[in-house]
Amino acid sequence: MTANTIADLSEQHNAILQIMQHVRLAMLAGDIASARDALHALHALQAEHIAAEESDLIPGLNASARWSAKVYLAEHAKLAAMTEEWRAHLARLPAHIVEPERRLALLDASLRLQHLLEHHFEREEKGLFVEIAG
Repeated sequence: MTANTIADLSEQHNAILQIMQHVRLAMLAGDIASARDALHALHALQAEHIAAEESDLIPGLNASARWSAKVYLAEHAKLAAMTEEWRAHLARLPAHIVEPERRLALLDASLRLQHLLEHHFEREEKGLFVEIAG
């Protein structure tokens, strides 16, 4: 695994978090159509990112690694499932939501995915990437 590939994956972490911020800001504004579009982009980048890690990095992880391969694989599966759940949920909503209470409820509910992304990326950057690069 080259440093450039790890750098690219780190940049993808930042891009995914930026897209997630766009999703959340669109929900806060009640612009569900834009939130759907952003979530579609997040889903595509996340799928590409997970595929690269699972084919190029995780197989090279030592058994003595801080976190085992199954931890990363389980988190990838959970992230993919949560993203799909959000895509299905937003697909059922109208293109625009006016009621501030509904917008706030969506924003609050999205924190679970936001936090999982953040924690997963931190684990990869402090564990997987360091161990593979070392």
